[in-house]
Amino acid sequence: MHELKKILMATDFEDSSESIAATALFLERAFDSTILLLHVIPEVLSGALIEEVGAESVTALLHELQLQIEAAGGHVDGAVVLNGKASYRICQCAEQNSADLIVIGASHGSKADARLGVTAARVLRNSAKPVWLVEQTKVAPPKSILCPVDMSPASRRGLQNALRLARQFKARLTVLSVREAMPAVYARMMRPDDLNPMREVRRLKSSVNALLQEYDVRGVEVDAQVREGSPHAEILSAVTELACDLIVMGAEGMSNQPRALVGSVTQKVTRAMPCSILIVNDEDVLATRLNATIDSIELHMADAESLLRVGNPLEALAEYELLVLDEPTYAPAWEGMALAYEALGDLNKADRCRESAARVRTTIWRT
Repeated sequence: MHELKKILMATDFEDSSESIAATALFLERAFDSTILLLHVIPEVLSGALIEEVGAESVTALLHELQLQIEAAGGHVDGAVVLNGKASYRICQCAEQNSADLIVIGASHGSKADARLGVTAARVLRNSAKPVWLVEQTKVAPPKSILCPVDMSPASRRGLQNALRLARQFKARLTVLSVREAMPAVYARMMRPDDLNPMREVRRLKSSVNALLQEYDVRGVEVDAQVREGSPHAEILSAVTELACDLIVMGAEGMSNQPRALVGSVTQKVTRAMPCSILIVNDEDVLATRLNATIDSIELHMADAESLLRVGNPLEALAEYELLVLDEPTYAPAWEGMALAYEALGDLNKADRCRESAARVRTTIWRT
């Protein structure tokens, strides 16, 4: 989040609406913001049903919700009714209205079902804006915040926002880093002097402390912790042990998949929904995707070309194939495969790869 001036509150008028409104309200008060209300009439409704329900009826419900928020001291800056796919419309409305944060219920329906709903998951995956997922049973300003970090730019973005929220709400902040335990089969292969978990834990704790020194933590009660195990399992355990009511995470961190906008660990944590979760996305999702793609291409190409130079065409071929599987229209990868096949003596496959490269260049690249 940058300046939190406008909060988009998306509501489906189900059981979670009261919790979403309460969350938007305490955020609006804390940051002197305004709230924009949104309801999306789902695309599954037929045209006849939409006509029967009428946008006027939905607008009346939003107006009633607006009056309730304003009676509680909140400031509502309009209400919007849209038709279509809810996740797409929510993200679109946030962009078009320059919202700084999307507040949405984590699940659809009853409070007993804490699983992440389909719409919330899609908003989380596609939104360029930060997304606050509301856990329905605990709606109050956070008093204990957990921020998992892995030293990635995404987790740094999460930490910056976690510090801001902790300072604003006078909440305790726990910064957690998890060292993944080495699988036993590989641990047995290492020399005894190389296998020193405590040394690695101390090194990671030192890295977390060094990270915190980069930020202004004055006025915030901060505790740095390092645990060993499965990252998502340790995050969930920490939430229970520390009675956390908010997790703040960067969207791309805690993942071994460099192109995932929402990392695998983040996905597992949000599916469990142990408490409310704020996911801080990169404001420029398209730029993030492009940069990650370019970085991946450059990495594989550099490895493949190096392997070819040192006379290892078989491993070079594997790198080029990974690139083609991921980016089938990247002509240089096809051309690299041709060189690798030539080195292996398979001229027929080399010719077919060159034909594929030529087809890509003439039909897509137009060169």
